[in-house]
Amino acid sequence: MSHFNHAANTWDSEEKISMMGELASKTREKLALSSKVDLLDVGCGTGLFSFEFIDQVKSITGIDTSEGMLEVFNNKAKGFDNIKSINIDLERDGLEMKFDLIISSMVFHHLDQPQKMLSKLASMLNEGGQIAIVDLETEDGSFHPRPKEMGVKHFGFSNEEVESWADSAKLKVSISTISTREKNGKSYAQFLAVFTR
Repeated sequence: MSHFNHAANTWDSEEKISMMGELASKTREKLALSSKVDLLDVGCGTGLFSFEFIDQVKSITGIDTSEGMLEVFNNKAKGFDNIKSINIDLERDGLEMKFDLIISSMVFHHLDQPQKMLSKLASMLNEGGQIAIVDLETEDGSFHPRPKEMGVKHFGFSNEEVESWADSAKLKVSISTISTREKNGKSYAQFLAVFTR
């Protein structure tokens, strides 16, 4: 968490803005939302992902463990009465709220137990709700320059792992590769998993 607090004020680099914009655009395309939703962004950071959904929401709730990230998020949310943030570690604490859409981008590889988190999120869905998770496909650990310091717990995920989360949470899942990042002379694929009941 200290890494993210320290990085918060310089987080929104051109590269990250571009990456999150692309991931959000492809996620929106896949979700094809037909009505406005109450949205939860898990590990919202500075809001780069969730703010891309602004014209498709009734409300946005961003949650994160980093106060520094949420400070930036809250500054961006000024003037919007339907956007709020909560400083919470959802792996350890509960949140008694329900949502139509739960999104999370590049967060699950930081979680201790992604499978348990998905089950918790499933319990927070309204009837007919969806969960959309974007993360890295299995990689060799070189995507992050200092994985341990940056709180990385998993070097991406295979489709089989993601399908096992869905089975455990009694959800259906559709998985697709939506982007490839070129970095360190290597290609890193990013997937979108959309979970429904």
